[in-house]
Amino acid sequence: MLKAKAIAQVLAQAATDDVRAALLLQQDGSLISFAGAPEKEAKVIAAVASNVWFAYERNGKPASGGARVGGDNAHAQPPQRQGEGMRSLVLECEHGKLALSKISRMLLCLVAEENVEWGLLNAKTKALQDHLEGPLELVA
Repeated sequence: MLKAKAIAQVLAQAATDDVRAALLLQQDGSLISFAGAPEKEAKVIAAVASNVWFAYERNGKPASGGARVGGDNAHAQPPQRQGEGMRSLVLECEHGKLALSKISRMLLCLVAEENVEWGLLNAKTKALQDHLEGPLELVA
């Protein structure tokens, strides 16, 4: 059984000054847990993030040697194994940056300010993914 409060505490560690929100959501966009944003805003972010993820997963095709998808402002990591699907997606939006990563059958989402470095956002996303992946695999 998932303990939303414990997950929220882990997500809160990533929601610092420049990272406005950290969310864990189901594939359909429903929230499991979140930190750093009001609930209403978190629900909207989760719905949009889920739609963006699956639009890229269905329609985005990584270039043959690189990891770019959808233009200059979107970066996706290609699958490691055939049939695995997309692993992560980082987008530059009008008012900030959005990092998405797949954990088991769930999505991890970080919403950051415009001035956050890409490397820092990727590192926070990867650290959270690594920390949550084991426990979430057990309940998925």
